[in-house]
Amino acid sequence: MKTVLIIGGAGTFGARILRLLADTGQFRLLIGGRDLARAELVRASLPNTAVDCRRFDRNDDAVTQLTALALWAVIDAAGPFQDETRTRYRIPEACIALGIHYIDLADSRSFVTGIAALDRAARSAGVTVISGASSVPALSHAIVAALAQGLDHVAEIDIALSASNRATAGPSVNTAILSYVGQAIRLRRAGAWAVAYGWQCLARKSFAVAGHRPINNRWVGLCDVPDLDLLPQRFPTITTVIFRAGAELAVQNLVLWLTSFAVRWGWLRSLRPLAPFLTTLQRLGGMLGTDRSAMSVSVSGRNHDGRSAQHLWTLIAEDGHGPWVPSFAATLLLQKLAAGELSPGATPAAGLLTLEAFAPLFARFHLFTETRRTMLPPSLYARVLGNDFRRMPVPVQSLHALITTTEVSGRGRVERGHDPIARLIGWLFRFPPAQEDVPVTVRFTIGAAGETWQRDFAGHRFRSRLASRRLGDRIILTETFWPLTFDFDLTGHERALEMKVKGWRVFGLPLPRKLAPQVSAGERAEGDRFTFDVRIALPWGSLIVHYRGFLEGPHQVAQNST
Repeated sequence: MKTVLIIGGAGTFGARILRLLADTGQFRLLIGGRDLARAELVRASLPNTAVDCRRFDRNDDAVTQLTALALWAVIDAAGPFQDETRTRYRIPEACIALGIHYIDLADSRSFVTGIAALDRAARSAGVTVISGASSVPALSHAIVAALAQGLDHVAEIDIALSASNRATAGPSVNTAILSYVGQAIRLRRAGAWAVAYGWQCLARKSFAVAGHRPINNRWVGLCDVPDLDLLPQRFPTITTVIFRAGAELAVQNLVLWLTSFAVRWGWLRSLRPLAPFLTTLQRLGGMLGTDRSAMSVSVSGRNHDGRSAQHLWTLIAEDGHGPWVPSFAATLLLQKLAAGELSPGATPAAGLLTLEAFAPLFARFHLFTETRRTMLPPSLYARVLGNDFRRMPVPVQSLHALITTTEVSGRGRVERGHDPIARLIGWLFRFPPAQEDVPVTVRFTIGAAGETWQRDFAGHRFRSRLASRRLGDRIILTETFWPLTFDFDLTGHERALEMKVKGWRVFGLPLPRKLAPQVSAGERAEGDRFTFDVRIALPWGSLIVHYRGFLEGPHQVAQNST
């Protein structure tokens, strides 16, 4: 019988892994930890006699301790894994040196993504080393993979987790959370790498599974997890990946949000030293709230027919069964390892399990899931152009078929008129000054009612709001530079998209067409590049602004117009 050491086997997740593995009867299990009395209590609660306790301190010499135990595999469920020193991999390195397989529940972004540095040594030793065998990234990637089926293009992934207040986190979990509160976090947003801050980007999330009472309006904040690196690697077309988590009680999330600014602004170096205090508070308030936890994963993209879709997976955990979920991946991976289904090497746990593999474990507990697939409405320009949308060049279609907020960059030049009235109008609308060959960035913020375009010419920004409205039997495009709104007639064909002003309004009141500015606007393709050319002049022809250039964006299969 293969012997497996579970470091932290008496802890929140380690004890659950121990119970799941004991039920299989496949392994001889050792509970490893510094507190042998606590380990003995856990062992006594198990009917399986093939369980023993051994003192193990992850801070002591790992090779000496592991050598004495004659192990086949180690599961490290202790953590925290936020150590950034050279010795942070001392336990997996010791396992490789001794020919012992290794699995951990790490949720540290750098620890999990950096485990591949041990790949060559693990392969040479014939040892399997897996990091992140928990809710992230093992389960989260299994869910995303299932949701991405049927999508040719994945644009946005949004993951949220809300823990029951009665599922009291252990010291390691609290240390992990506080290590990134207020710290800079690099993430993929709007098609570019950006920086946000731990436990900020607060949002309210609701979770619903058919046949069960929904969980509504829980606060969640930004977390620094391996998925923020691993998912963009897996889906190169992705524009946005965000992972948020939160406690059940609003006050806990709001306090963390407020204190995050103290770290962000440099008043405090880190909240990590407060982990014991937070753990004590959670234990004292453990009877508040409910015993209901939840998780949701949303994947938005484009399907085989070119239409936009959103696929949503939701889990609701009842009766305090939420803490079982992080223990599932390590259990499943150890069984796959015993069956010879995993190759030697060191890798994150992302992509090693399917969502179907988790189903029998979900069924054993009060864990209820549901997947919903929803077709999204056509994009703004697709609605306006109808069948002509798909006639346009692919780069033009692509930029007008974005599913989520996206930034696209390129180069451009600007000319400005010298007429005093033209200069005044240019100043009022914040048009950029005359420039030659400058960097251009356009941020497209996509919403249900329309789009907001923020154009940036070398730091000079101006924006407008685009929407649609029905005019007689046609749908037309409207563009608002507050307080003015312009109505455009669009023409799409094989060479270009062209726009002509059909009317204008101020605060919604029609203005004489003869007094409208002269607008000549066109969009074309030069190879894979999207090119634009916009000229705006006064009614009598004096130039206000003329900007043109190119953007290099995500060229996707355009969506259907219906």
